[in-house]
Amino acid sequence: MIDLPFRLMLFVRDFTGRGADSFYWFQDGQLRETDAVSVVEFAGIVVCHDFWMIRDALFDKTGSLPGIIVDLDEFRISISGVPEDRLARDKRDVTTHLERYGAEQEVCITYQKMFNKGAPFDLAIAAKAAIAIETMYHELCNQASIDNELERFFTVEVPTYRLLQLSMSAGIAINAAGLSEKRSQAEHDYFLSLKNYSAKHDMPLEAPSRRAIETKLLLDGFELDEVSVEYLLEFVPSELDFGGDTMSLLALDTARRVLGSLTLSTNKTRPVVDVFGSRTSRIQLRSPSLQNVPKLYRSIITARADAELCYVDFDQFEVGVMAALSGDDELKRLYAEGDMYDLFANTHLGLTGKRKAAKQLFLSYAYGMSQKALIDAAFSLGVDRQKAKAAFRLFQRYEDWKKSIWAEFQSTGRVVTVFGNHYRRSGKGKLTSKEQRSAVSQVVQGTASLIFKRSLLAVASISDVRVVLPMHDALLFEHTLVETPAKVVHAFEQVMTDVLSSMVAGKASIGDFIERE
Repeated sequence: MIDLPFRLMLFVRDFTGRGADSFYWFQDGQLRETDAVSVVEFAGIVVCHDFWMIRDALFDKTGSLPGIIVDLDEFRISISGVPEDRLARDKRDVTTHLERYGAEQEVCITYQKMFNKGAPFDLAIAAKAAIAIETMYHELCNQASIDNELERFFTVEVPTYRLLQLSMSAGIAINAAGLSEKRSQAEHDYFLSLKNYSAKHDMPLEAPSRRAIETKLLLDGFELDEVSVEYLLEFVPSELDFGGDTMSLLALDTARRVLGSLTLSTNKTRPVVDVFGSRTSRIQLRSPSLQNVPKLYRSIITARADAELCYVDFDQFEVGVMAALSGDDELKRLYAEGDMYDLFANTHLGLTGKRKAAKQLFLSYAYGMSQKALIDAAFSLGVDRQKAKAAFRLFQRYEDWKKSIWAEFQSTGRVVTVFGNHYRRSGKGKLTSKEQRSAVSQVVQGTASLIFKRSLLAVASISDVRVVLPMHDALLFEHTLVETPAKVVHAFEQVMTDVLSSMVAGKASIGDFIERE
């Protein structure tokens, strides 16, 4: 794929939706107008920027998309190793980078206006911008090769990008008849939850802002200097479960907003997809963010008339990746024998029936919480201090592996997964606790993202499967044959086993996409 010829494509979108979009090939230093069919049928790599803006227009005109698409913003972000590049993606378009590739400032400003229909299209200006854009592509390829990111980008990110863009262009079917009911239910559930949340945690009767959450955590005695709010909410147990309640309330708030953004007159939605949507390369959907809708309201998503929906998920995914990467025997044993968090709660912590608390404690440990804070958290949940200390001493090889990741980050200024996707350090000196956690997270979750994307590609090769909605580490898909779900589970398990060099046997299963009555 890397050796295929490429061609730079520019476009001018018709924002009226009447189909008057314009397409241009850049060849031999000149722009020549072309059409959607020629773009889609090009046999090499179609290089462009802001592909998401023209995706649906191409699909509507041709019923397909180019076979290989490289969006330069996605390319730049996915190989840079700098999280700030991803966070700033909505604030900076490609024109903010073209000066470093030879474009004059006036050309960048004018091209941006032209692209956004703020100025008439000028072939001469667009050609000058195209020279810089083509240079950008060459230099990104060169940098990716130096950083050992080129193979990952073209063999994993690019085909996954095309697969998901094609799926989203085809659209996700929405049950318009049930949407109104789910909207009302979500509104009711949110305000009831808000009332209970406010009373339980002495918080204002409104969706908690980040500042309000930080203030509450500080009042409850948590230190925020080297710990993110997200980390505290998700991983650190508290007596009244402030973290869990806050995340549940925010999820309900998101659900009602997402449901409210869907029109009752439509029978499908076409989300924007960021294939490299997080530092660790997780896939994220927006406009609408259907991944963030809780199971209770997901019945609005339906299958085509001749198909059924099915949902596959990895079992104990993070634990399996940690066990394989570290080679820790106890971790591998717990992963292989069943539900690791149940086993850990009952066997090692004495927290019978408290799987969620055991999961929080283990992941807090796994990503680098200090021993004192960890033991204090366990004690607050009713675990004997000596028992807690003994429980976490079981994973000595994992502890050694974790320290080796920190040492690599300290000495080289970067860490990588099993197949690229590096993360560059911005600070100097001794690693902070936050940097230690970020380094381990990058290796574990970045590897998990790679496994998931390769699983998507494997599943998409099954003739009876249509990818519908990626859900972080799980997948909603359509099928017509009875035997297909078992094939999908096998594909998930086999990819995980192969990527992790058989250090563990991958585990996946068919589960519930919606909450059963």
